[in-house]
Amino acid sequence: MIVPLNKIGFSREGHKSALWWLGLLYRRPKEFRESLEGLSLRESIFVFFKILLPFLTYSILFVILVRALIYGITQKTLPSIIDILFIYIKSIAVGIGGGIAFGIGFGIRISIGIAGGIVSGIALGIALGIASGIFLGIVGGIGSEIVGGISLGIFSGIVFGLIGELIGGIAYGLAFGFGGGISIGFNATDSSTVIVYGICNIISIFRIYYYPMHLFFVLQCAVGRRYRFHPVAWDDMCFIPFPGLDRILVSHAEYAGVSGRKEIERLISHYPSQRKQALRAKIILMAREAGNVNDISLLSNIVSQLPKGEKGFLKETQEIMEKVKEISNLQTRINTINRAILREPLARLLYKEIENFQHWIGGFHEPLVSEFRKAADTWLKIAKQQWEEAKVVMIKEPTPQVFRAGDPVDRNNEAFVPRYTVMGDLEKQVMLGTGCPGIVLYGRRRMGKSTLLRNLSGFLPGNVITVYLSMQNPETFTSLEYLMQKITEDIDKVLSGKESVAKVPSDLKDFFKYLFDCNCYLEKNDKRLLLAVDEYENIDIKIGQNVFPEDLLATLRESIQSHRRITWIFSGGHEISELSHAPWTSYLVSARTIEVPMFTLNETKVLLTEPLKYSDLWNNDNLGRPHFEEIFWGEGGIERIHREAGGWPHLLQLIAETIVDLMNEEDTHHVDSNLIERALDKSIVSGHNVLYELIKRECIFHGEWEYLSAFRQKDVQPFPEDENVYNSIRRRLLIEEDNGQWRLRVPLMKRWLQKRG
Repeated sequence: MIVPLNKIGFSREGHKSALWWLGLLYRRPKEFRESLEGLSLRESIFVFFKILLPFLTYSILFVILVRALIYGITQKTLPSIIDILFIYIKSIAVGIGGGIAFGIGFGIRISIGIAGGIVSGIALGIALGIASGIFLGIVGGIGSEIVGGISLGIFSGIVFGLIGELIGGIAYGLAFGFGGGISIGFNATDSSTVIVYGICNIISIFRIYYYPMHLFFVLQCAVGRRYRFHPVAWDDMCFIPFPGLDRILVSHAEYAGVSGRKEIERLISHYPSQRKQALRAKIILMAREAGNVNDISLLSNIVSQLPKGEKGFLKETQEIMEKVKEISNLQTRINTINRAILREPLARLLYKEIENFQHWIGGFHEPLVSEFRKAADTWLKIAKQQWEEAKVVMIKEPTPQVFRAGDPVDRNNEAFVPRYTVMGDLEKQVMLGTGCPGIVLYGRRRMGKSTLLRNLSGFLPGNVITVYLSMQNPETFTSLEYLMQKITEDIDKVLSGKESVAKVPSDLKDFFKYLFDCNCYLEKNDKRLLLAVDEYENIDIKIGQNVFPEDLLATLRESIQSHRRITWIFSGGHEISELSHAPWTSYLVSARTIEVPMFTLNETKVLLTEPLKYSDLWNNDNLGRPHFEEIFWGEGGIERIHREAGGWPHLLQLIAETIVDLMNEEDTHHVDSNLIERALDKSIVSGHNVLYELIKRECIFHGEWEYLSAFRQKDVQPFPEDENVYNSIRRRLLIEEDNGQWRLRVPLMKRWLQKRG
């Protein structure tokens, strides 16, 4: 049991405790200083002598025994005790004098912090003791003087280390000139003495005498369990790094687990001279952890903890984090896809990305290159197996299901056709030299407006940046503050290089100022911003509910007129004249209206034969891209599907999706008229909700539903007499003219009326 400093006595336990405290003073002076807090000057002086006397006794005995041993080996007459003490006192003079002289600079604690007095006093005392011992041994021709000098040098260093801690750095200052003069004058018989002193100073201050021990650790194969004996583990005052310490730390962490990793974190936080080696060890461990994963999607979480810096290998970790994150996100996408036709190209892309990563990292610093290349070998095996499994499943899958009727289409994974007529009109307006006066994108429900807006990238010039906002998202319609926050956040995400807004605009004035700053940035960088506001009718509803002020429209109008690099697109399923809670036509009087029409027959052919033509998962010439020959749909099948859906994009996807499902259920490989007929009957069941919305729920005038429901028994009807009913049905695109009468444009709707309406 260790006795506290102020309770050390002259018992056996006291002797052991004194030696322990001296060891703590040597290796962890900060902890020693903390133990001195609260002691008075008188108590400090007593502690000084109580700690020093046991060591003095042991050091004298040590020197006597070593001298006797050396003389016995060399068969010389044993020296007298007086001779030994003379040499001892002589060494004390040199060691103490040197310890005082050189300890002053650090004792004041200007350069190296609170532990300076201890470190300098001990280290320089040791150095000068070694030097004096060597010098005396050379001059006197007696090898044991070296031992005496070393021992007494350590003693003198401890003396002045204690003085520095117990009394203060001033003691060093008072003794600087006196001690330095004595030590140098005592032994400076020639220049060799100065050289010896200088070499020993360097060795002791930086504790280079540990290096043989460190070399022993480096040469060992498994040193993890012996790390506790390494100087870094128990001595905090090693001022120069140990090359190869990272390998020792890694071995220790792999052996000790959590405690080993905590030791690495301790060195990073509290041991500046060994921090770089500890950071290398941390990176190696994280790379090996990344190389042991079974699920590549977990890599992002692992590498996110890589340390970063401004030089060397630490400067490169950020790039690695970004690359690995891309690989991890790609695996996450694969994990969410259960269709082999889409899984196979993604798995192939993942394999290629990992291969590219291995080549790309080759120019980085160690340990990044070797460790992450090894980790990538494991990822490559996982990706290859995944790719092979996807190819096998794809071969067995009868007909790929790529059609989707429902949410906005993702062109990478689902059947998609760009509306080139609409895209062309958009590009003309966006790229107007004087700035676009705003766009109202109009199309009835389920006409593909949201799909078009979400897939603009790649179809507009490269300097056009798109931000998509849905007014059905609670983040946009809950309050005006939420709307402004969502817009500013989304803009900041896409305008790389622009400084993010410091705070969310609190009112429309701040919001307008933010848009002005964005416009200046866009103009400076020759870019344009497309702000697509989908389901904008909800703004009108919220104005009627007093959630948004009408002044919002005035702000938007002024932005359209003033910020010529920003184009506002308002997309909705109602004509602007149908909005009733604000005078929209007045605020958007200059806005251009672009209508999204039905699919043409050619567009339907592209949808049904090349559904993934615009997916980024395949190269343009890749034969593995899913496609269907026209004959696949049966003779005249494409034309019939187009006619039954009336070119309505959602209904085309619905019919095609149902046909493919039926083919897979019935294990057939061709489409005929009977299969199409069954698919149409099934489509009005699975698509009941959308047909109900399009035909019945949008009826707003008395007599409108009655007129439409009459098509159950009639193929054609005269125009409705009521002007409101006439205009509403015509605007909804449900009919087409036939010899001065109306018929339903979409036969599938007539089928629904007859069987479910």
